[in-house]
Amino acid sequence: MANKIKWPQGKTFAFTVVDDTDGATVENVRPVYQYLFEKGIFTTKTVWVYPSRDHYQGESLSDEGYRHFVQDLSKKGFEIGFHNAGSGGFTRDETLAALEFFKETLGFYPKLHINHGENEENLYWGSKRFSPLFQKLYGRFKPTVHSRGDEKDSPYFWGDKAKEHITYIRNRVFRQVNTLQADNRFPTREYGKDTYSNLWFSSSDGLRLSTFLSLLSKKNLDTLEKEGGVCIVYTHFGYDFVDEEGHLNQGFKDTIDDLSARNGWFVPASELLDFLQPRVDTSPSRFHAWKLDVKWLFQRAIHWPRSKE
Repeated sequence: MANKIKWPQGKTFAFTVVDDTDGATVENVRPVYQYLFEKGIFTTKTVWVYPSRDHYQGESLSDEGYRHFVQDLSKKGFEIGFHNAGSGGFTRDETLAALEFFKETLGFYPKLHINHGENEENLYWGSKRFSPLFQKLYGRFKPTVHSRGDEKDSPYFWGDKAKEHITYIRNRVFRQVNTLQADNRFPTREYGKDTYSNLWFSSSDGLRLSTFLSLLSKKNLDTLEKEGGVCIVYTHFGYDFVDEEGHLNQGFKDTIDDLSARNGWFVPASELLDFLQPRVDTSPSRFHAWKLDVKWLFQRAIHWPRSKE
């Protein structure tokens, strides 16, 4: 894909956020979404359906107040995505019930999915997310991370339903603000993952507040605008963006003020990916996956202490 894209409505560049729901409550993310809405920046928020079963914290659609909050976000134009049935591992029956509850709550099945942590029902995750050589390396580094949502004989299997309902799944996260500079070929089908998934996409690292602010510095936003690129930020709005008194971080507000004043196309992730998809070769490429793995590993080797995704 060429670096310069003719964006809709005469916009100069495109920007969105995929917010991982870990740690999120109504209290600690509502101010974030209120500010984004006021500034006309529409993004994607993932959700859990059921309460956490492990050390990860955060509310789910099973919490009435949170459920109403998420429904309101959807009505306002934010995308709601799936982050597994919950945190801690869920069987096929539980995941399928979660998808139905999601649909009953929001009126549609999720179009976008992000695998969560070390859940065993993850799809092509753990070492499976990489090409064969890197699968071995990652397997040695994190040997306890299993991914069985794509294994038909597993009690955690739900790949058939993911293939039916989920269009986009996030894979690698890079440090470049222009995500296309890191991966010029997304969304695309991943080599070896065709059976139980559709399209995969890359994103830019805004893991938590400090990372987010560094990624979206004025210098980097100038670069993004000059290149006419696209930034898909992967972050956790539940981490640090709002303090214990409920005050939204001033640095975040300043960054969003700067961003919203620019001529950007600010739409949820799936809308942006829908726009990009016809413009790329979506056929799986072993060589392209290998190149991305090399880049991902190099960046993680340099910045590993702060890169937890």
